[in-house]
Amino acid sequence: MESVFIIHLVSTLYMVGLCWFVQIVHYPLFQSIDPNQFTDCQKKNWVTGYVTGPIMIVELITGLILWYQFQDQMHYANMALIAITGFSTILVQIPIHLKLKKKYSAELILKLIRSNWMRTISWTCRGVLLAILLTEHLSFNN
Repeated sequence: MESVFIIHLVSTLYMVGLCWFVQIVHYPLFQSIDPNQFTDCQKKNWVTGYVTGPIMIVELITGLILWYQFQDQMHYANMALIAITGFSTILVQIPIHLKLKKKYSAELILKLIRSNWMRTISWTCRGVLLAILLTEHLSFNN
């Protein structure tokens, strides 16, 4: 079970860093793109799915395994936060990206930036939660 936790921790910390990059750098850069070239840039932006999708799937699978194994409050909280990031991605960010792929909209870019805070905060909370679990595990084994 330790290897599942390590995979879960590493994949989560990867996504924490990536989500902060997206929040602070990537999405705000959308505001600097020439509106006439924006849809071409958005079409190329789908490559980011290759560096996010597989890791999010790993997080979900390993999170479910850990939740099933331990079924305690920390793992329930972890799964709730995974659900928040997953639902936000599927129900908010992806639909906005699909609209932006068809037509430039300064309002939608701002909505994308603002709504992504939910994912950024959720992933950050998960990183902290998993760091606490790691610390508890390490002190328990000593």
